[in-house]
Amino acid sequence: MQDLYEGDLTEKMLVKQLSSPETSLISNSVKEFHKPDLSNHYITLGGYSEKWYRQLHKATWIFCGMKLSTLDECISRISASRNKRSREDYIDTVETYGEGNWTYEFMHKATELHNSVKPLVEAGKIDEALKVYQEAGVVYSVASYPNLNGDKKATQAHVYNIKNYREYLQLKKVGFKEMEIPTEVNGQKYVVKAWMLHPNKNEPVPLVIFAGSLENLFTEYDKLYQFLVEKLEFAVVCMDYPRTGQNASIPLDHDSSFMHRNVLDYLLANEPLIDSNRVAAIGIRFGGNIVTRLSFMRSNVIKFALLVGPAVNKVFMDKNNLNQLTQMQRAIICNKIDKNAADWDSCLPILSQFSLKKQGLLGTITKTPIKVIYTEQDMFCDEDDAKLIARSSAKGELVKLKNDKFALLIETILKELKISLDKYLV
Repeated sequence: MQDLYEGDLTEKMLVKQLSSPETSLISNSVKEFHKPDLSNHYITLGGYSEKWYRQLHKATWIFCGMKLSTLDECISRISASRNKRSREDYIDTVETYGEGNWTYEFMHKATELHNSVKPLVEAGKIDEALKVYQEAGVVYSVASYPNLNGDKKATQAHVYNIKNYREYLQLKKVGFKEMEIPTEVNGQKYVVKAWMLHPNKNEPVPLVIFAGSLENLFTEYDKLYQFLVEKLEFAVVCMDYPRTGQNASIPLDHDSSFMHRNVLDYLLANEPLIDSNRVAAIGIRFGGNIVTRLSFMRSNVIKFALLVGPAVNKVFMDKNNLNQLTQMQRAIICNKIDKNAADWDSCLPILSQFSLKKQGLLGTITKTPIKVIYTEQDMFCDEDDAKLIARSSAKGELVKLKNDKFALLIETILKELKISLDKYLV
């Protein structure tokens, strides 16, 4: 592949040559969007507005490294655009890859940031350069959000994002390995692309295997990785989901943990840097489904698992609950199973297969200690599901958040993670 960073990247990026359906049309051929009553789901569905197709997770993006001024600039340009929208009622649906288009505006800004790094490095301003790299990465990720398979504009942003992330890690001098691991799904062979970040040490270190939310790329959780690598001196293995980012060609089915399981098995068999007696896992949202399943299927390896609002049962089984999902969320989940949100009712039986209770796992017991962080009024993981997971672990624990403050959630995740890793792995 030609290096996309050769020559004047900004000029190349501005060439309006990408032709693919506008993002809100992908896996989403419905004429009128479903508008659920979200009055009781302020935590789960933060950033939702009837004027936007995408949910604007501003607090998350800023925490991950984007400046508020950068976000406001891009949002303002999108809002002010008079170019044709595929859905006139939704601000972020400008059709043409140009001014006002979501991907275009965030790509433009991310590339400006990326191109400003070299002068900083040449001036010896390494810390400032790292911050700019990190912000550029977040902006590239937001450019591709919500990361639907088949969105060519998003795919372009993925390529830039990976290049930026690689350069960021090299400058930061964090140890990392890019891996391509053979796997098989329903008799078909694929290659999983995964990354391992690690401290530069000459002795085996603990490993944390990580799985995030369906709409996010693995790079978006870099602050958590750096906490684990730099502060705790653990290794972290992370990857994009099936039908997402680097693993877009791989299908997703009810065996949600197959990719992470294969990567874990590969590392334990082939990576001397890993201490196979000290392995933990973290799962957020659908990643909680993956990690819960992994905790049952590799209970002899996983010494501890932390789940954050895990989607394991009710969200896949309760039709009333599923009908509260926004149109973007419907498109995301349908996109991953190669369906169209216009056929929502026909998708529900397929989604029910992801219920770990229906699969027969939850309700049995795994010896892996599992800690569940959950919030009130969360359609993805209510109290019943959280308790079901805890009861299915020999040493299950619950941490209930009573506040909707995003900062409290982050603080709690890091605190509980540190406590449990010290308890089970150190």
